[in-house]
Amino acid sequence: MKKPLKSISMLLFLAGIPTGMTAVSLPMETTWEALQQDGACRGVVKDASGETVIGATVVVKGTTNGTITGIDGDFVLSNVKKGDVIQISFVGYVSQEIKWNGTPLKVVLKEDTQTLEEVVVTGYGGTQLRTKVTNSIASVKKEALSVGLFSNPAQALSGAVAGLKVIQNSGSPGAAPTVILRGGTNLDGTGSPLVVVDGQLRDSMSDINPEDIESMDVLKDAGATALYGARASNGVILITTKKGKQGFREINFKAKVGLSYAYNPYDFLSGAEYIKALRKGIYDAGNLFVDKNGVTKGYGIYANGALSGAQPFGTGNVYGESPYSTMFLDDDNRWLLQKGWKTVTDPITGKEIIFKDTDVDKYNANNPAFSQDYNVNMSGGNDRGTYYAGIGYNHQEGVPISTFYERISFITNASYKVTDWLTSTSSLNYNRANWRNLPGSASSEANYFGRVRALPPTVRFEDEEGNMLLGPGVADGNQSYQPEKWNSDNQTDKFTMVQSFKIDLMKGLTLTANANWYYSEGYYENFTQDYESTPGVWNTTRSTSAEYNRDFRQTYNGVLNYNQTLFRDHHVDIMLGMEYYNRYYRGFSAKGQGAPTDDLGDLGLTDSGEGMRAIDSYHEKQRILSFFGRLNYDFQEKYLVSFVFRQDGYSSLLGDNRWGFFPGVSAGWVFGRENFIKEKLPVLSFGKLRASYGVNGNASGIGAYTLQGSYNKVTNYNGNAGYLIAALPNPGLRWEKTNTFEVGWI
Repeated sequence: MKKPLKSISMLLFLAGIPTGMTAVSLPMETTWEALQQDGACRGVVKDASGETVIGATVVVKGTTNGTITGIDGDFVLSNVKKGDVIQISFVGYVSQEIKWNGTPLKVVLKEDTQTLEEVVVTGYGGTQLRTKVTNSIASVKKEALSVGLFSNPAQALSGAVAGLKVIQNSGSPGAAPTVILRGGTNLDGTGSPLVVVDGQLRDSMSDINPEDIESMDVLKDAGATALYGARASNGVILITTKKGKQGFREINFKAKVGLSYAYNPYDFLSGAEYIKALRKGIYDAGNLFVDKNGVTKGYGIYANGALSGAQPFGTGNVYGESPYSTMFLDDDNRWLLQKGWKTVTDPITGKEIIFKDTDVDKYNANNPAFSQDYNVNMSGGNDRGTYYAGIGYNHQEGVPISTFYERISFITNASYKVTDWLTSTSSLNYNRANWRNLPGSASSEANYFGRVRALPPTVRFEDEEGNMLLGPGVADGNQSYQPEKWNSDNQTDKFTMVQSFKIDLMKGLTLTANANWYYSEGYYENFTQDYESTPGVWNTTRSTSAEYNRDFRQTYNGVLNYNQTLFRDHHVDIMLGMEYYNRYYRGFSAKGQGAPTDDLGDLGLTDSGEGMRAIDSYHEKQRILSFFGRLNYDFQEKYLVSFVFRQDGYSSLLGDNRWGFFPGVSAGWVFGRENFIKEKLPVLSFGKLRASYGVNGNASGIGAYTLQGSYNKVTNYNGNAGYLIAALPNPGLRWEKTNTFEVGWI
């Protein structure tokens, strides 16, 4: 077993190549005379095999007086009185408490089998050994999140969980991918899993720093997800953030940098190749054959070999002219050869054509785009409390020019044992994100790259003196020409606060009370200055818009857990809980046109004429009251059964349709532990059969006020406003339920 030392470590990742340096602090060798001083407790710590345990924590119970074991497993603890209780602990071993009688201690630590076996999170603070799990649960450990540079932890799920598909719909920096588990339950194959971070529901994982995640557990089958009832028809992703560990202290610094390239599987023609191919192709298309009357026949306006009259796409090598425009070499333009221009022989006329060979990506893409990620965290703890704190910075440059995503995150998790029966756990998570998407000239990424990459290599993005030119149009060509014309400011601030109290009522019986608060603010402002839309044509609309919203979510629950082994071979784990969820979402937006100048984009200064301004406000409330429970039973750790249920009351539904009941059951047989299997198949180390059945609910398509209907305002007529029904009331709408049966083995 790997034994960590008390250390301060720094780890640097540059271009995916780790380098590191570790400083180790160990007790100095102590002489016999030093050990004879009054109040000095000495001893040695070993494991069951006789190996010394390095870095084990040794403390006087109820005090901060402690030390760690040295290279030989020995320790010296000063200022100890006879009768004091000495606590010895180490990760992966069962902690021991020994009353000191003044003599040297010889401590043998036993391995903690539960910590050595993989533990999975099953929801509401519950955990199970992987060997006892009867459901389909996949785990993604923190190690998977440390490979690569991720701004969103959902990206680390790609290829890590069977049956889970991660679709990156957008290449914009910071964009959250779509996650679909087992094809989704919607008719079109969509439907994303429920995301729960430390007990709090999230719309996505975009605001979670991957470096702060301890593990992600994906609940796949209804036997497990039924515990989350109405919102779990597409599976559940449980994210657990890092916590401090008793007897383990460290400070870490990580830095990662990366480069992103625009993928281009095609080899494009050079400027010379393009001119030859295009002019010869047009000429041949216009002169396919000569009819019996001696008239040349062909396609389009290019019959008889004419290479003129084309639509003015401006893709030729004469700025603003037709796509087949040419600039022939003469004495007036020969000086351009000294500016990097080139020549090619025209296959039609035999004249020399002078042109500029343009790399369109140079003006429209950061290729490569630079990304960087920095994190500092520290953690530790003793027998009374643990702590974890971290701060992170992530910045991504987008492949489209002038786009970026930037996030600052902070997290702190702490637990403190107030008394022997009361433990307090607190958590605070904050992040701020700023970003800029595509300029207003592009409606989508496909539009941006499709139109730019469709331009020929002879397109003019610079004049003869090297000054920037627009290109054919604002959406076709040189995005570097006027990127400052589209001002965009997007910012979100998100806070998550958790307070939990765990009460040990008696041996094996605990009561946990949790309060979760999630608060989010979003601010989005855009202002378009005067810009050149096509060569020599300006758009002077000067449109501006702003939006502000708030999202406040509260989750309160109480969970009673009973865990006990009966008559040696029977083990039961019972959980009962109640939860209240409340969400209030509100905001407003406004937009206008006709700002007075490029320097004043304030909405109050826009044109107040009819149809020039628009304003809107919105708010939404949602409440869910839930009761849930779970029973896990196993006999000799071979015969396993689990029952779960949840009853949800949804504010979006009405009357008797408001409440839904969602049960689940699963069972397993660890046949690998049967004696007759061991005798017949000694090479089999483990084997388990399992089956599950459950009911999930789905109310994702129901808005907060869908059942009540809605009204919309119609266009004013002679100064009078009119209203009409936009959506008819549907009070009979109820839960969508999904029944799932699954069989598997490992």
